[in-house]
Amino acid sequence: MMGEFKIAGSKMVAITAVFGALAIVCTQLWIPLFFGNPNLGSTPVTIAGVLCPMPVGITTGIIKGVGASIWTGQPFIEMPAGVGDALMAAFANYLARRWKKKAYAAIAGQLSRYLFTSGMIALYIGLAVSFGSSGPETSVFQALLKKFPWFVKLASPLPSPIAYVAIVWVAIFPAVTLSIIANMLISTVVIAAAGERIEKLMKFER
Repeated sequence: MMGEFKIAGSKMVAITAVFGALAIVCTQLWIPLFFGNPNLGSTPVTIAGVLCPMPVGITTGIIKGVGASIWTGQPFIEMPAGVGDALMAAFANYLARRWKKKAYAAIAGQLSRYLFTSGMIALYIGLAVSFGSSGPETSVFQALLKKFPWFVKLASPLPSPIAYVAIVWVAIFPAVTLSIIANMLISTVVIAAAGERIEKLMKFER
């Protein structure tokens, strides 16, 4: 029994390392925008979340956040995004265990990034600014105030922390949407075309 556990654990570590490496590489495929850098890093996270045990997808999301932080030099955006993607992977894994079509779980997982990934980024930056941060979060937020004056006015009646979070969430909506569309298309195609073969290759039983 102990030997079987060690083998399973070793395999899970190896598969996590593979998907984590893919996530880091895919963060290099990105589009520079004013706020955020939408990339393909969440494609391996989604595939791992749907086809592998839940810890693999979650860890891959965290690795992706670290890799994107290094490549872009924006950890205050990419690390919260990585945490959000890890939550997305857990959600996609939950759905994949209950739905016959795993590609549908990938689609739903990517759409959930509006809540998980966008939410974590907006929550971190919004709260950091509301608590008086003097780091890069504040300079980026000040630029957002000038870029989206119409929404700043709409959010003004709200308490400051809530208004700040809402402003950031709206500001990153275009970048997150591009990321969701690109990652959804690729991950869905891979899972639909080769999902069963990938699962057999890894021999993870659900």
